Amino acid sequence: MKTISLKKRIALVAVAALGSSLVASVPANAANNAVGDVVSINLTRVTTTPVVGSAVAVNVGLVTGANSASTEVPLTAVLTKYPSGGFVQTTASVLTGTGSTATANFGYSAGSASASGAVLTLGPAAGARALSAGSVSSSTTVGAGSFSFTPAIAGDYELTVWNDVGTNSSVVDTNESRQTISITVAAAPVASGGASLFTVTSGSGTANGAGSASATSVAPAVRTTGTQVAVAAVAVRGSTGAALNGATVTASVSGSGLVLVNTSSSTAAGTARASSATLTSNLAYVHVSADGSAGKGTVTVTVTDPVTGATSTVGTFDVQFYSSTVATLTATQNYSVLGASRVTGCASTTCTGTTYSTGSAGKPAVLLVAKDSGGNVIPGLTITATSSDLTVIGSSTVVAVDESVNDANGLGYYNASVTGAPTATSGKSATVTYSYTNADLTVIKSAAVPFTIGGTTIVTESLAFDKTSYAPGEAMWITRTAKDSAGNPVADGVASPAITFSRPVGGTAPAAGFYVGGNSRSSTSVATAAVFAPSVGGAFTASMTGGDAAATVRTASSSVTDANAGLLTQIDALNAKIVALNALIAKIMKRLGVK
Repeated sequence: MKTISLKKRIALVAVAALGSSLVASVPANAANNAVGDVVSINLTRVTTTPVVGSAVAVNVGLVTGANSASTEVPLTAVLTKYPSGGFVQTTASVLTGTGSTATANFGYSAGSASASGAVLTLGPAAGARALSAGSVSSSTTVGAGSFSFTPAIAGDYELTVWNDVGTNSSVVDTNESRQTISITVAAAPVASGGASLFTVTSGSGTANGAGSASATSVAPAVRTTGTQVAVAAVAVRGSTGAALNGATVTASVSGSGLVLVNTSSSTAAGTARASSATLTSNLAYVHVSADGSAGKGTVTVTVTDPVTGATSTVGTFDVQFYSSTVATLTATQNYSVLGASRVTGCASTTCTGTTYSTGSAGKPAVLLVAKDSGGNVIPGLTITATSSDLTVIGSSTVVAVDESVNDANGLGYYNASVTGAPTATSGKSATVTYSYTNADLTVIKSAAVPFTIGGTTIVTESLAFDKTSYAPGEAMWITRTAKDSAGNPVADGVASPAITFSRPVGGTAPAAGFYVGGNSRSSTSVATAAVFAPSVGGAFTASMTGGDAAATVRTASSSVTDANAGLLTQIDALNAKIVALNALIAKIMKRLGVK
């Protein structure tokens, strides 16, 4: 092994910046090149992204002159620039299968060239054929040989390769061909929770592949132990964003639940409050199951770097465990006036609840939620609806919210529509009671939900402002009202007309909508108003084309206070006060005899 001495190091100028794949050939001293058999050297960095702790490889190409059959070519490499404390020895190796040009000129495919320490010797002594005039242009895959070093410190390095044939062994003589390449080494990536990929899947199946986004909660699950209720896939990445092997993935749970971390996506039950697995690859799975208690469990997943020991959080997600015994069944009513043979409200696995509709875009007539004794919601039940009078309320359909869709409320809630009986008449009323029978045969009931019957044909209709006058630009709340032939509110869902104004208003004029409880308002309150009074004072009207058979135009009147008139009133009042004050001053001066 040839030992390298740095007693006589010279300063070399780098001719290739970081990112450059090839360093051009530069002869050391053409006039004295006969000292060696190498005319020039060229270098290519093979390692795309040099980092601390990983070998950095550089392929070597060269141009030779005419040589004798016994000529050997020794190439030496050393780090001539490095950060403080960062010097390391280089190693040398031959390349095989690099192409016919290299084989013809250096012949090392016929035998192994010697690679001792930082010296690479090409030629007959290596068992190859004799050297001849020719060249090899190095690339990331081709070269006459290769040098490498493994940096321990991040920073800027320079590797110098030269044809070491002069009298000063292991020192770059002025007439020896040489080349230098600059290399910037980055700190080694560490396992990063923020860069790692994380996907949570609800249920007892296998995990989906790790993705870049994840749910923060999963479907509520029964508290029975031994059954997987969720699984998270974790793909560990380093601080550079690339996959990082060998990290430790840990999951811990606070509250209810048990976890197990392993490298299998197959179904498994959690076994402990915390679990870890040290990976050979970069992929792990976190399996979650119940511990027998009802309540919320929060699972936190972290990754620990295998070298630095630094730990960072990948993410968290919640699991809600419930008892299968229903303690309460609560009903919230959205619609209350039914039409004969008319389905009112949404009964679907998803009801977004934005407006009146019998489809998934609307609200249910009744929203139900089932909970256990701890207040945890219970999904997937079969709820029974009972009408107090089938001649008024014919039926109510109840559908459990589906975990696979985006309902306005989520699992544990139930959407119900209600249908008026075919023979129901306006003004009649009845109730619906919802119930569930537990395994022990106890029956849990909701409060009775009252409904009345209204006609579906508008006979009388009116339009009203919430105030007789407004300040300029003030919020307005406008109400449309409709009644049937019996003078009762029309059925919920009967269409209400759009409103227009005699003068420009602010915001958006109320569009066509639906009557609920016989009313259709421009907003839910003045605070949420979307339409505003005109900006200029004076009277104005609102009008709508009625939904009655005659399409009667209904109007309402209001006004806007004239801001200038108010200002003039204030000025007049101020003038009156000034006149009174002057009179008082004159009276005081007269008493004092002041002229």
